[in-house]
Amino acid sequence: MKKRLFLKAFTLGELLLVIAIIGLLAGVILTSSFQAMAKARDSARLQDIQQISQSLLLYYTSYGFFPTSADNDCSFYGVNWDAGNKILGETEDFIKPLIDTGFLNIIPKEKKGSIIHGRTCVYRYARVQNPCGCADGWYAALYASCESPYCPVEERPSCCTNKDYPDTGDGTGKNDAYDIAIFLKEK
Repeated sequence: MKKRLFLKAFTLGELLLVIAIIGLLAGVILTSSFQAMAKARDSARLQDIQQISQSLLLYYTSYGFFPTSADNDCSFYGVNWDAGNKILGETEDFIKPLIDTGFLNIIPKEKKGSIIHGRTCVYRYARVQNPCGCADGWYAALYASCESPYCPVEERPSCCTNKDYPDTGDGTGKNDAYDIAIFLKEK
């Protein structure tokens, strides 16, 4: 008598289940990697903005005031901002007085066509007087938009946390988690 060999094969259901599990795992990995890349770009923006603020302080120490900007690349809440991302077609450098004096050697640029958290002005700067009801005086206001909600919060002065001042996307008047804001006051 001959022995019969029974070869076991995968059923169609088992194959579909394995393919679905692999697809689910791939989706989770891709999503996580995109979030990690956004956090890394936000970290670079934070580093850029801190370096720019140090350059602004050097400029202030030398000249007694923060630089003004003649270019009005971007407008938010009645303030004309000098934008640092080169997607709007501007030809001049970001905060040109810092570049001209040699206080700043980095020029933050976003890739062409970048819109970060709904904003085309990823990096922006303005010298403003009495922003949002702050005490009399001039301020250097420096912003960078973030891709993820992991930017520093509570970095604005308390006088700039009302609902009418830039980037409070939720309408509560609290600081927007999707931006970095640095306000430097002229003394």
